[in-house]
Amino acid sequence: MLNSNVRVASGRHAGAIAGWLNEQGEPEFAYPEIAGYYLSWLAFARSHGRELDMREAATAVVHWVDTVTSTDHPPATRYYFVDCKDWRNSATFTFDLAMLCRGLYAVRGLVAEQPRKHLLQKLLRHAMPAGDVLPVCINIRGELPDCWSTKPGPFQLKTAAALLSFQDHPALWKTFHTWNGRVLDGVHDGELHAAFYALEGLVQFGVCGKPESIREAANCFEVLFERIDDARSDVIAQGLRLGSTLRSLGFLQAKVWDDRLAELRLRLEPFVSDSGAVSFRPAGHRPVHFNTWAAIFAHQCFIYSHLTPAEEAIQFPAKTYSKE
Repeated sequence: MLNSNVRVASGRHAGAIAGWLNEQGEPEFAYPEIAGYYLSWLAFARSHGRELDMREAATAVVHWVDTVTSTDHPPATRYYFVDCKDWRNSATFTFDLAMLCRGLYAVRGLVAEQPRKHLLQKLLRHAMPAGDVLPVCINIRGELPDCWSTKPGPFQLKTAAALLSFQDHPALWKTFHTWNGRVLDGVHDGELHAAFYALEGLVQFGVCGKPESIREAANCFEVLFERIDDARSDVIAQGLRLGSTLRSLGFLQAKVWDDRLAELRLRLEPFVSDSGAVSFRPAGHRPVHFNTWAAIFAHQCFIYSHLTPAEEAIQFPAKTYSKE
């Protein structure tokens, strides 16, 4: 994650973070959402005793995001290194902007304060709802497919929880009240990635003063756990990360969860290469790519699964609204 082509080293997008590397180990596109994840991961790794200097990596990412962001225009969804049309670039996804904002908040103290704060303020102008509804997309410039990421759903709980760090906005609480108690109603088969985003959002709302939402996250997780298959490493890692977090918060305490989560860890390990790269698909499945967010999720879940409850509590500090 620190020394591979995940970090774009040169060219127009130097400093960017790749969404994934192809079979030859080359980045296929720069991905602002994953740049946000990467910043959060740098802060996470630093907080868990890694004796590595994260400042240069964090500064490079912040600089790149700043070059593709202006007061008038947020970043594109993806920046390909070869000519490629992608429907995702027909809109701006508020989820992606929220993950960028969250990452910028996480690296305070790792990067120069004024550039970080100025970029965060520019992004928040685009990310914060204009009205009392949190939109899925803004700046729609073309037709979007009918899929979970283009229409309202419980995954927006994660968007709202991330933005709540910056402003106690009524649209964010409206999102919470829309889906709190109804997450499973909005989850469709085959959409575990989105469903686990929803549960992650519930956990964050839980530590922001709504503890009942953590219980809902645990109840939903018990239902969804049996649907985890071996098709995608990111979903397996999300499941293990969620399960470990919920256990540390006092849920999933039955002995059976020791075995279930241990088995899930064993199912994830074959996706991880000796280098630490994480294949998105199982061995033998094509096309092959080594996925950045799957690697981030995998590293975090392996760490989470060994934390004590006291250590885990550090991950969820008491709620304070940022004045940024």
